[in-house]
Amino acid sequence: MRRHLDPELTVTGARKLYGGSINRVVEWSTDGEPKSIVAKLHNSRNVKSFEREMLSLITYREHTTLPVPEPWAVVADDPDFDGAGLLMEKIPGITLADAKVSPRGTAILQNQLARYLVDLHSHHRSTYGSALQDRGETRWLDNFGPVIEKEFHHVREFLSSNSRWFIDDLLKNLEDWLPEQSTPTLVHGDLWSNNILVADNHPDEPQILAFIDGLASYCDPEYELAYLRMFQTADDSFFELYRRRHPLRPGFSRRCRVYWLNTMMMHIRVFGERYVPACEELAGQLKTLATK
Repeated sequence: MRRHLDPELTVTGARKLYGGSINRVVEWSTDGEPKSIVAKLHNSRNVKSFEREMLSLITYREHTTLPVPEPWAVVADDPDFDGAGLLMEKIPGITLADAKVSPRGTAILQNQLARYLVDLHSHHRSTYGSALQDRGETRWLDNFGPVIEKEFHHVREFLSSNSRWFIDDLLKNLEDWLPEQSTPTLVHGDLWSNNILVADNHPDEPQILAFIDGLASYCDPEYELAYLRMFQTADDSFFELYRRRHPLRPGFSRRCRVYWLNTMMMHIRVFGERYVPACEELAGQLKTLATK
């Protein structure tokens, strides 16, 4: 920390924060400025993910209204730490998942969420892919197709033969399920209640303070909207407000389930077999939709 921020700074305390599924997230208290530092750490020396996150935060801060923490430094090849990490601003507040708000407060948060997403999804370019690279794919499925195919490859052995057969067929005909209709749109990419920080001091008047753990990329915006709906981060009032600026295309609910299937397969790969039943259920829903 002294090497990257201030040679006179001393850590006086540490506590674990939200997150921790993949990286360790801790808050360091100091005897100077800044008074608090968030350190996102991993024992691996693979620094690329932290470099991408830092550049993503800079992208959001410089080009959008999306509130995100200020990144300060990527830590790598440090003699005092056999790993890698990202040091950034500590945002006060708690996650949306843990917030205690009234029904009125919930409506206010959905309104704020809609306004932030309306603005974020107003940023476009000509190709799909990482916002940190100039080049990308001109077709959405050339970007997303390899992603869902890779997830299926990792988890197919955990699925029933019926689900394997159906998902194989779905991937062969993915363009029938996800026709090319969108414009490459800037997204957050991991938008759910644990990645939204809010102030809930006044339950009737809460405020979104920041969005965390984003990786700036250009996608079909339905990819992000499906994620919001899957984990019930956004309710009907959100979509009512969002649609006024960005109308939803017919068939959105059907396409959502393809993106949900991808997310559930990723959850099996990262978090284990307890997500297999949800994945099987989604495959069954999609199989039913295929016959209609």
